This record gives sequence, C-alpha cells and structure tokens, in this order.
Amino acid sequence: MSVPAPIHQAVRIRAHGRCEYCHSPEWVGAARFTMDHLVPRSRGGTDALENLALACRRCNERRYTFTTGRDPVTQPEVPLFHPVREHWAAHFAGSAD
Repeated sequence: MSVPAPIHQAVRIRAHGRCEYCHSPEWVGAARFTMDHLVPRSRGGTDALENLALACRRCNERRYTFTTGRDPVTQPEVPLFHPVREHWAAHFAGSAD
C-alpha cells in the first residue's frame, strides 16, 4: 500500500528536499528518499500528512518501527525525535541548525 500522491508531494514540499531527521539533502545520494511513518502502520499509524516524514535510507532503516528509545544519560525511555512536531535545533542540544 503506497502513500497517496497528493500527500506524498506535500511531505516532499514540507521537507524542502532534505531528510526530516538528519537534514541531509536528497540530491547528494544515489536514491530518492522515502516516506517514513512516524507511528508505524503496524502500530496503528496512518498515511496522514502529520504522520509522515521524508527520510533518507539510513534514518529510515535505523528508526525502523521504534517510537521511543532509552536516554543514555538519564536512562528513562523517551519519545524519539518527531520532525513534524518538534524543531530540530531545540531537540538536539548544541546543533547549529
């Protein structure tokens, strides 16, 4: 099942040709970026615009179906970065973006 074309295009426009996780530009890679479901379909996620992110292959594969991760410093399980709801620089301390 693929993402409807109008939603796919809206995600690509929102992302400005960059991976919404790592901000790598799509033009530097050999493959086009893919749609990543922030809440995976296997966990009830939909093809809604706010549940999709443009992702490079590396970010998409690393994220897999995870929605949380363990904070290496404080140890509690915390939500992973949500590129639609969160601002990148505010989430990643010390980032220049």
